[in-house]
Amino acid sequence: MYKFCSCDSRHKSTVGGVRANQPLTLFVGGCGECAHLILTKEGEGHVPVFYPMTGVDGGFTVTVTVTTSGLYFYHFVIDGIRYGEDGMQCLTEGGADFVQLVFEGEFRPLRGGVIYQIMPDRFCKIGDPCLQNGRIYQPDIFAVPEYMPDSGGKYNSEFFGGSIKGITGKLDYLASLGVSYIYLNPIFEAASNHRYDTGDYEKIDAMLGTDGDFDELIAEAKKRDIGIILDGVFSHTGDDSKYFNRYGRYDSLGAYQSPQSPYLDWYNFTDYPTKYKSWWGFETLPEVNETSHGFMEYMLGQGGIVDRWERRGIAGWRLDVADELPDEFMEALRRRSTLTLIGEVWENAAQKYSYGHRRSYLRGSQLDGVTNYPFKDAIIDFLCKNDNTLLRKTVNELVNDYPRDCFLSVMNVLSTHDTVRILTALSTDPVPSDKAGMAAYKQSDIAEAVERLKIASLIQYVLPGVPCLFYGDEAGLYGHADPFCRKFYPWGRENAQLIRHYTALGQMRKNYASVFAGSTEELSPSNEVFVLRRSDGVTDLTLTVNLSDNCVEADGEVIFGEKAVKPFCAAVTKSARGQK
Repeated sequence: MYKFCSCDSRHKSTVGGVRANQPLTLFVGGCGECAHLILTKEGEGHVPVFYPMTGVDGGFTVTVTVTTSGLYFYHFVIDGIRYGEDGMQCLTEGGADFVQLVFEGEFRPLRGGVIYQIMPDRFCKIGDPCLQNGRIYQPDIFAVPEYMPDSGGKYNSEFFGGSIKGITGKLDYLASLGVSYIYLNPIFEAASNHRYDTGDYEKIDAMLGTDGDFDELIAEAKKRDIGIILDGVFSHTGDDSKYFNRYGRYDSLGAYQSPQSPYLDWYNFTDYPTKYKSWWGFETLPEVNETSHGFMEYMLGQGGIVDRWERRGIAGWRLDVADELPDEFMEALRRRSTLTLIGEVWENAAQKYSYGHRRSYLRGSQLDGVTNYPFKDAIIDFLCKNDNTLLRKTVNELVNDYPRDCFLSVMNVLSTHDTVRILTALSTDPVPSDKAGMAAYKQSDIAEAVERLKIASLIQYVLPGVPCLFYGDEAGLYGHADPFCRKFYPWGRENAQLIRHYTALGQMRKNYASVFAGSTEELSPSNEVFVLRRSDGVTDLTLTVNLSDNCVEADGEVIFGEKAVKPFCAAVTKSARGQK
C-alpha cells in the first residue's frame, strides 16, 4: 500500500500553490520496484511529462522545478499501476489527477485579525438623513426591509439612514470584537440602498455623509489599527448615473442620451439606445466594457478613481463579481493599485472556469485573496448533517490549491448581504416558499441555532483565512436572503451571549496571530468529529468539534471551548510543537 498526501509537508515540500522556479519535492511512501511522476500543464496540449522517481528508504522521491505559472495536473505510476487522488488529497489506486497551482510574483496580504462587513445604510445612524430623488425613509430600525417595489416601480428605494458618522461612532465597539478591517459595501453615490448601481464613482453618497466624514472615519479607524476596505463595483454602473444618464438627472452627456457621449464606449448597445447588455438582465445595471480605453483611463489612469481613493488612505479593495472582470482589466488594476485586492469568487478560485476559460486569479498577477464561500457552505453542511465529509474535502482541496500567502487575504464568511443569515441557515425551521413568507418569518429555534452558530463561528475563526463577520451576526440578527438578510443592526436588543462569544473569538485571533498565519493540517478521525491543527512551528492550536454521542478527548490546554445543544461540543486546545 502506497501513501501520499498533498497537504502533508512530509510528502510535499511546499503545501499549496508553489512559486515558479521553486524546487518541489514529492515523496510517496511504500515498497515497489519502479515509480514515475506524470505531470501535465493545462493549455499545452495535455502532453504529459514523465519524471522517474528515485527509490529511497521507505518509498520514492522526485524533485521538479516548474518555470512558468499555470495550473498543472499530476499522478503517479508505480509498478505499472496508476495512482491518483481520492477526493481528500490522498493517494488511491486509479483516482483523479492531483492539482498543482504555480504562481509568479508576490501576494500583498492582509495582516490577519478579523474583517467586519458593513452595509452602510443598515449599521448605525447619527444625524438626520439627506433624502433626495424619491428615496423613502424608514425610521424604525427594527422594521423588516421592504421587498416590494415603490410607487414608481423601483426596488431597493427604502433607506434606514445608516451613515459614515454612525460607523465612526461604533469603532470602539468594533475594536472590542478584534476587528482589524472594515469592509464597506458600496459608499459611492447611487440610486438604491445597496448602492451597487453606481451613479458617480467620485462622490460619497450624500445620505451617508461627506468627504470630511469619510476622512474622519479613516483617521479614527487608523488610531485603532483598523483599515477600511472599499467595494469596487467595476463590472457595471447604474442606468441612473452620470455615465449612462438614462433619466437625464445628471448634468452630463450620458451614453444613453447621445452617440457623442464621452462614455459611449463604456457600454455595449445592441439597439441604441433602448437595448444594451446589462448585469444578469437587470436594465438598471448596464454592463461596462472594462477594457475600453475611456473606462480604463478613468478608473486606472493617473489620478483616476482607484488612485484617488487609495490616496485617501484606504487599506484595500473587495472587487464585486470578479468573474465578470476580464483578465486584462484585473491585471491592469493590480499594476495600478498598491493595496490588497480581494475578489468576489463563489467557488474554488484556483480552479475557477468561467466565460469559456480558466481564470488566473491566484497566479500572482491579479488577486491577493477571495471571498471564501466554499468554507461557509461546508461548515453549514457539517452542522446540519452531522457529517464532515464536505468540510474535510473542501479544507483539504483549498489548502492544496491556494498559495499559502493567499490565505492571509481570504475572507472566510458565514453570512453576507447576498446570503441567508447564518443564524437562519442553521435553523431547523421550514423555509418559506415566497418573499411574503420570508418577510413574515419569525425564527422559532433561536436558542438552539445560537449554540450551533457558536460552533460554526469557532470553525470559521480557526480555518485558514481571515474570518469576515457580517454586521449583526454577532448580535443575533436572523433572516432569509436579500433583502431580509439586510436588516438594521439591532442596537439595544443585541444577544449578549453572542457578543461575548465573538469578543472572545476576536481576542483568540489576536493572541495567536502567528499561529493563524501558519500551517494547516486536517486530522479528523470520523465523519462526526472534525479536527484541524494550526501551527506556527512553535505552538499548535487544535480545533476539535464533536457531533457524535461519544466522548472525544482534546489534549492540551483548552483556550476556547463551547458545549452546545447535546451532543454538540467543540474546543480549541494549545500545545507546544511536537506534543500531541
